[in-house]
Amino acid sequence: MTRMTYKLFAIPVITASLLLGGCSKFLEEKSQSDVIPKTVVDFRELLLGSGYPGADQPADFIYLMDDDVDLFIEYGQSTGYTIIGSPTTKTHFLHYTWQPRMAEENGVGDRIGDLPTNTPYYEIYDRIKGCNAVLDHIDDAIGTRQEKDRVKAEALAVRAYHYFHLVNLYGDPYTEHPDGPGVPLKLNSTVDAEFPARNTVAEVYDAVLKDLHEAARLMDPLPIVRRDYHINQPAIHILLSRVYLHAGKWEECVTEANKAFDQGAVIPDLTTITTGPWVSYNNEEVEWMYGGTYQVNQTEYSPAPALRASFHSNDIRLKYGFQPQGSGTVLLNKLLSNGPGTIVQAIRTSEALLNRAEAYVQLNNPGAALKDLNDMRRRRIIGYTDTSITDKTALLNEIRDERRKEFCYEGFRWFDLRRYGRPAITHRYQHDVSESILLYTLEEKDPAYTLPFPTGLLLRNPALSQNPSADMPDRVGH
Repeated sequence: MTRMTYKLFAIPVITASLLLGGCSKFLEEKSQSDVIPKTVVDFRELLLGSGYPGADQPADFIYLMDDDVDLFIEYGQSTGYTIIGSPTTKTHFLHYTWQPRMAEENGVGDRIGDLPTNTPYYEIYDRIKGCNAVLDHIDDAIGTRQEKDRVKAEALAVRAYHYFHLVNLYGDPYTEHPDGPGVPLKLNSTVDAEFPARNTVAEVYDAVLKDLHEAARLMDPLPIVRRDYHINQPAIHILLSRVYLHAGKWEECVTEANKAFDQGAVIPDLTTITTGPWVSYNNEEVEWMYGGTYQVNQTEYSPAPALRASFHSNDIRLKYGFQPQGSGTVLLNKLLSNGPGTIVQAIRTSEALLNRAEAYVQLNNPGAALKDLNDMRRRRIIGYTDTSITDKTALLNEIRDERRKEFCYEGFRWFDLRRYGRPAITHRYQHDVSESILLYTLEEKDPAYTLPFPTGLLLRNPALSQNPSADMPDRVGH
């Protein structure tokens, strides 16, 4: 849907109100016109256009940073980097090799002064701004209480979704450093006089959980609507189970996953499919489909052999999710295209099952965990026979491996590796097919597991502290 623009009563729609630092002298007012939102329908459309994830997911590069990608080829592009004024230089080298300058890669495009506006930090906060504008004024809209509650619940859930991504990009893993610096919390659309400092990781998680629980409270009594590109009740509870999983709160994770199933969420048997993609509304387990993620030219990177080797030969995710080409290239075929170069994102019921299975292991309930694992595999592997795993560590690893196979290239793996303890990763990189392959290594517990902030952002907001990953030396290939 084309983004709609609005003028919000007495609320200035500010370009960068919370993104650049709260001080008004650093803000740029952007005149918006066309529609003044008055009705619930107006605000619902405002939320969809300005709050929901857009056509491009801001952190679309993270799948190039994890261990599901093994080889990247730049095909002879220049040795520079993608900074302002140089749009044809290396476009993914910095993220793929975890360079400290990765925050500056997204420097081409619109800017406010010296700050590029197409960085993940800016773009996600821009969406949060849209959620806040709706939340501040939906109660005054023309419409029924139920209609207002649905829009408010959506805005809360989507804001929580955005903050969960921000804190897992720019803050340390919750289970390692809950009291460490996260990201600034901005929960209304007013313009503050002070520069916003970073809230702790735990404070951001608390805000995310509060938003999601309030969203569930408002929306659960309402009729469940599916396949309309708006977040719904099962998707909210699946998100809650995800956040609790990342926070290591196992009982709460199980509770929220169960609520999704209680609300009619299902996991279909996909062993009868004969083609991809299946991450779409044609798959009844998809509860919410949204936005899109830029997909790098698939001839330039290779899915990791270790990932492909982990699939059973009768696994439909291998058969129809990967398409080997005669040239040796392997194309991905599980994800629905959302226009040239983008793929859709989704929240699926299979996540609730695997979240719950992992939590069951941690709660010393291996029988329930094994049942969930076997249920998952039976719906993905042709002719699968239930297996028995008695060792807790082995069972946990099997569930995590299943999670990797189920959600590869959907934006899960990088965040999962962070909560698994930030293991070492090695990437092969080739500047051109005629040149030698170089190895780049992300060390165990490497600071680069937490992304650096763009330099321009720090110049505009002196209250924002930089992450250690920005101060590392350039990573050199061998």
